[in-house]
Amino acid sequence: MNTTRLALAFGIALGSAPAMADEIRFTHAQGEIVLPAAPQRIAVFDLPTLDIVNALGKTDLVVAVPKSADRAPNFPDHLAVYSEDRFVPAGTVFEPDAEALKTIAPDLIVVGGRSRGAFEAMGAIAPTIDMSSGGGDLAGTVIASTEKLGALLGAGDAAATRIAAFEATLAEARGLGAGAGTGLVLFGAGQGFSAQPPGSRFGAVYDLVGIKPVIGPSEQATGPRPEPGTPEAAEAQRRQQEALEAALAAEPDWIFTIDRNAAVGNTEVAPLAERLAQDERVTATKAWQSGQVVHLDARTWYLLGGGIDAISASAEEVAAAFEKAGQP
Repeated sequence: MNTTRLALAFGIALGSAPAMADEIRFTHAQGEIVLPAAPQRIAVFDLPTLDIVNALGKTDLVVAVPKSADRAPNFPDHLAVYSEDRFVPAGTVFEPDAEALKTIAPDLIVVGGRSRGAFEAMGAIAPTIDMSSGGGDLAGTVIASTEKLGALLGAGDAAATRIAAFEATLAEARGLGAGAGTGLVLFGAGQGFSAQPPGSRFGAVYDLVGIKPVIGPSEQATGPRPEPGTPEAAEAQRRQQEALEAALAAEPDWIFTIDRNAAVGNTEVAPLAERLAQDERVTATKAWQSGQVVHLDARTWYLLGGGIDAISASAEEVAAAFEKAGQP
């Protein structure tokens, strides 16, 4: 696809005046920005964006990432290269290090998701874009972000190739998922775990792999989370357990798990897979009895929540499990 056509279609306009031939106009979650030329030194605080930049072969443009100089980085395996010293530690996704960024002097800072609250502060240091998604269609968001970043970074052809491969993976996973019966996503945090309905943060798994959820959407809680130990917290916990037991009693054909403790390196609690294996409500299900349980990569779903390589790998893993189960 022609890079200029791609740019116009997805919110990037290349300037037409001779003196402004390289000017780039980029629309993002918090507005629009005009860059004098394609960025060559990028500080990335949005992990899905880091995944996409890596997938497009533009690792050399990245100068700073969210990591601490005194703590081991926690990147997913396919992004382990960013643990290397050549990528400057510049704070965390929650608190980018402004002083480090001023020293690095990037010509673009990317925030999104957990780091979106730093947008204004980062904008005072260098041109900043917010790649946060609006939720909803995960695959559509991944594709749109890859197209936009491909155009921005002069990697339109690489983006088109990668998207075509992603769409082929999706088609395969969804084709198999449509005949796989029903599914249930379980999310583990701390000592407990909960059922994730469609429309929830991790409910995107159902749509990604084309399987029918064993449960319907639930009412989304509004307002702040209840304080621990309050009657409101106890009531929320009761409703969560009721929803979990109803979902397991509905006999899902497949169970997909996401373990927050594994994602953040919490080894004080037994892995979710071990705890599920000791829970009779889970082990009695048709999915568990038939071995149709997929333990999804926790860092992909909890830390990234997007990125074309990470989500592709997850869809491929599930498709392989569907295919294996369907073989005589």
